[in-house]
Amino acid sequence: MLSPAPGRGFLFKRLGMKGKFFYIILTALTCLACGHEQRESNFGTEEECRYDAMQLDGDWEGIVAEAEKSPVKSLSCHKVVLLAKFRLRQIDQNAVMECLANTKEALTSVTGAMMMSDVYMQLGFAALAQRAAFEAMVVTKNDKMKRRALQRLTETAIITKQYDVALKYISVLEEIGVNRQWLKTMKQMAGHPASIIQYPTFKNLQEQYAKGEDLFFM
Repeated sequence: MLSPAPGRGFLFKRLGMKGKFFYIILTALTCLACGHEQRESNFGTEEECRYDAMQLDGDWEGIVAEAEKSPVKSLSCHKVVLLAKFRLRQIDQNAVMECLANTKEALTSVTGAMMMSDVYMQLGFAALAQRAAFEAMVVTKNDKMKRRALQRLTETAIITKQYDVALKYISVLEEIGVNRQWLKTMKQMAGHPASIIQYPTFKNLQEQYAKGEDLFFM
């Protein structure tokens, strides 16, 4: 069962009030980086970069306000808006399920694919989150986005009980450097599956994955 309670991304912590100025600067720098990367590959539009930064921060109010200010062009951004409205209890569970429609069409860029992976993860569809992250990983040349995709693939491998695969991803991430606490948690769950009971989010996602049918892009 989906919950509209305010949610957070799996890889980022929410900024407090003192961090809002830093968040604004970070968003601006991310958009500039997007423009540079887009010249090299299909990294993502400035719109996708803005929405990606907001959804990683859990800024659901900001996402809805942005969508009301100007029409949303990207399909992946549109689905992020649906998720934001669901988190704010502006739409119900049936309405947010529109996020599962036209999944292939939403993967128009690396940033779009990772946004969709985040949306699917928050809605509890690990298989779709896994496939979207893989799409991003095999296409991107950006080191930060590749790390982000590998982290998501590690999480989904644990959820789908592919522990050996998760450990392989972890070994790669240990070499390229990511958050140590995150690595420690993933390594604990992948190496000692019984410990997952200590991590309710992953335990619930495992149970949801086990009960549901495997989903493919539609």
